[in-house]
Amino acid sequence: MGRWSGALWLLGAAVGAAGQLLPGVDAEHPWLVWLLVGLLGLYGLACLLEWIPWSRAPLGLHLVAVLAFQPALAVGLWATGGVNSYIAPLLVLAMLYSAYFLPGWMAWVGVAALAVTYASTLLYTPAGEDQALARVLAFGIACEGVTLTLQTLKRRLLAAEAAQRERSSADALTGLADRRGFDAALHDAVAAAGRPDRGRRARDPERFSLLRIDVDEFERINDTHGRAAGDAVLRRLAAGVHAAVRPRDCVARIGCAELAIVAPGAGEEGARRLAQAVRVAAADVRPASGAAPVSLTVAWAVFPDDGEAPGELLAAVERGPHAGEQAGLAPPAACGAG
Repeated sequence: MGRWSGALWLLGAAVGAAGQLLPGVDAEHPWLVWLLVGLLGLYGLACLLEWIPWSRAPLGLHLVAVLAFQPALAVGLWATGGVNSYIAPLLVLAMLYSAYFLPGWMAWVGVAALAVTYASTLLYTPAGEDQALARVLAFGIACEGVTLTLQTLKRRLLAAEAAQRERSSADALTGLADRRGFDAALHDAVAAAGRPDRGRRARDPERFSLLRIDVDEFERINDTHGRAAGDAVLRRLAAGVHAAVRPRDCVARIGCAELAIVAPGAGEEGARRLAQAVRVAAADVRPASGAAPVSLTVAWAVFPDDGEAPGELLAAVERGPHAGEQAGLAPPAACGAG
């Protein structure tokens, strides 16, 4: 944003300077125009060369800068002809900048400030002269339309980008997160749990649980009922587990017949309840009509009791320190599809 802003301010300064040199231009206040040209050009250069570190500034500070420059723009309009000012079309660039780069309400505030700046020409121009009032109204409506269009477009682009990211980290067979999505969720959970907030002390991190779910004897399901049946088992199990957990829990397929859950805020008892919910969800998952329900091995580890790093938690859950109904984890099984 800083470089874009700098380029736009430099362009504005160049237009202001060129306008003063063209024939037929109202030059009643040349000293003031040249002062503004110099100040805006210097500011634009500072932004473009990142002498001012706008790229690291919060968006709220960008909005403050937009508002702070409105008096200079209003003076520039006055000094170059008011509603007939040759720099008035450049307000469109500032409008586009605010409407696109600023989020939500900030964009509306920034663009509204530009509309008010243009309306300041009515303070010294009669409403009926040079169609001043009509021009101000038209500019205000244009501001509203451009902001609405760009904000809608930006929301759609962000939604499409989020959907693309979700598809790129989703397991093709089950629709759950894949191993990459799981790794990211686990790292995020470790980082969030170890970072104090809301008065929580650094030595008292928030707990979360990592659960691993293995389908027992999955190779036998494939051999007996076919790989299509094995795939169907994984899809139904994934749907049941996903429906049984909370919206903020991450459910992922991390192996051919292995699912995992990252459950923020869940301690030992929470992990135990999740494990029971998983078994209930699997109670009706059968490889074929009349066949017995699939059997699961569920194990879990709790942060920070069983580990404080992703690798430690993964090692702990593979050892099965809180193994479910079976004594240990099932051995790896041959996969069907996926």
